[in-house]
Amino acid sequence: MTLSATTPFTEVLRQRLGAPEGGLLLGPSPAALKESVESAFGGSVSLVDETSLQPGEPNQRLVVDCNPDTLLLRRVDGTDLGMLLGAPERLACLPSRPIEAEILPSLGPVRRLLALDIDGVLIDADRSFMEAVARTVAELRPALPWGDASFRAFKRLGGFNNDFKLAAGALALAEVFGNVDVVPLIGAAMGKGFPELEPRIAELEEQVKPVVQRHYSDTISFEKAFATLEELQSTGFELAILTGRPPEELALAWLVLGFSLPAIPDRAPHLRKPSPCGLLQLADAFQATEIVFAGDTVDDATCLRRAAEIRPELRWRFAAIGPERHRFERPEDFSFAFLRELLPVLQRESA
Repeated sequence: MTLSATTPFTEVLRQRLGAPEGGLLLGPSPAALKESVESAFGGSVSLVDETSLQPGEPNQRLVVDCNPDTLLLRRVDGTDLGMLLGAPERLACLPSRPIEAEILPSLGPVRRLLALDIDGVLIDADRSFMEAVARTVAELRPALPWGDASFRAFKRLGGFNNDFKLAAGALALAEVFGNVDVVPLIGAAMGKGFPELEPRIAELEEQVKPVVQRHYSDTISFEKAFATLEELQSTGFELAILTGRPPEELALAWLVLGFSLPAIPDRAPHLRKPSPCGLLQLADAFQATEIVFAGDTVDDATCLRRAAEIRPELRWRFAAIGPERHRFERPEDFSFAFLRELLPVLQRESA
């Protein structure tokens, strides 16, 4: 098969690298495997292989800090097969050369992964972030009307899962429309957002970030956990986090929860929901065949649905959590007011 921009992603994703004709001969060691793929495809390859990890460092499997142009490579144990994972546009641009491609057979028993958003799912953080953003707006634009309805309107719009961007969006709207109620403006933008303001929002985001963080250091005291580690583990699913929090605020979440999990925070643009890249990395890191993603916003739902389009051979299910769930859930989704209501359902599946 010759790779091109029109090659289906699922065909490019799983490739027979050990084909005797036109393929790659996999080396006996992780280092040799990485070397052989880099030699054949060019560019950088990050090896995702259990034998290459240091004991007690499962988070390394996520390789979340790699450049978006980097390919992730996993060898399937006991076979001459390898899997490549990367951005679709990167995979589609691999050098055109004959590669024997096939969909791999089952990789073994079912492996279930429960991926969790933090705010609104694992932690009751509404009050803390609403208040931090409200205080930021009051400090930087005191004449701008602002309340909980303003905050929730941005969340319903989508694209503002990151609260630094949300605060920046409020200020950008005020620059254009003046000190007016933003709720009607956001309501009129449903389904399209504010693409013309994105450059200015990006500029303002860097300015508001330290202000939001300063206020959040006070409002974090409002937060409480929605579930314990033992309750999550009772599902029998492997557990991971995909959150819009930046790394520094993820560290604060562990203090509220009293435990930590393998996590992908909002540390790079390609990992920001509704982009599916973080969820795809988690699925690959855990070699999951079934993924449930529990989220409380339209961005969470969109993230799951985009991941399912890219990897249709896996079983993807969205769990809509929280009071706003009816705005973005679908009939096939799980739907619960609280995460604790989902856990026994998953526990019965694993029994």
